[in-house]
Amino acid sequence: MATTMTLNGRGDRHVFSSSDDNAMMKNILATHSPDGTNIDVIPLLQIIKDIMHRSHPDANIDAIVESVIYHDFNEMFEVLALTINKVACEITCKCAGGGDTHATAIGIFNTLSNYGWDAKAVITLAAFAVNYGEFWLVAQLHKTNPLAKSLALLKQLPDVLEHRESLKTRFNVVNNLVNAMFDVTNIIIKFKELPEQYISPNTPELTIATTHIPTTVYCIIRSIVACASVLTNLIGMGHEHVTATTEAWELSSLAHKINNIHDHLKQQLDLCIQHISKNKNDKYEHLINVYMCT
Repeated sequence: MATTMTLNGRGDRHVFSSSDDNAMMKNILATHSPDGTNIDVIPLLQIIKDIMHRSHPDANIDAIVESVIYHDFNEMFEVLALTINKVACEITCKCAGGGDTHATAIGIFNTLSNYGWDAKAVITLAAFAVNYGEFWLVAQLHKTNPLAKSLALLKQLPDVLEHRESLKTRFNVVNNLVNAMFDVTNIIIKFKELPEQYISPNTPELTIATTHIPTTVYCIIRSIVACASVLTNLIGMGHEHVTATTEAWELSSLAHKINNIHDHLKQQLDLCIQHISKNKNDKYEHLINVYMCT
């Protein structure tokens, strides 16, 4: 049984409690119908990190080293592009309409039903990165680029660069939460990469971790929706509304919860690695004994 987790959202009570944890897990698992397609999510995660890094208000663009290799993964990006944009639109529309964050998260799970747990998390992160990157691209260029200026006018974006100090706290908590999601997503990917010949899915250390992964991905997706609401709240509101301390507190609380989940999964991953190391040593010693006896 999954450990009980609580995740607070705007106007929501605890997402997981002792009374509804099982029901929540059933809802999440009911959406999960993978078709066996194996996606290498690491290149996509690199793209997302690059977008987030370059979008940060204090980023020194000239100092950022080009670390993403695009041409080798064009085919994969073409396959995922439609899904990423579909999720991005779903997030934007639900946030703009003041939709319930839990319902939005479950809707995304339904959209991504045929993907593995790691892909669900990374694709949703990519969808957020599309919206976040477009927001900052317009913000950075609207004074020098006529197209960006027109887009900024239609979106009624606040002058985020002029008021960057007022906005700094808000975007810092977004970046802190996104970084926390990156860290826990990396752990999920590492579990998937464990060599099956040295650790069985029924190994207790691995079973405990895999039991937690669905709720972890839910927490990631719900946190992404919370981050997306920050952008939605800025559109058309102007810089007068940048002192949203409640919003900042909520995102900080989510980051704290995601970090706690990360620490728990990291402990389980370390135990799995120890188990693998022991199995490798045992097999090596067995081969040595066989060799010595022949």
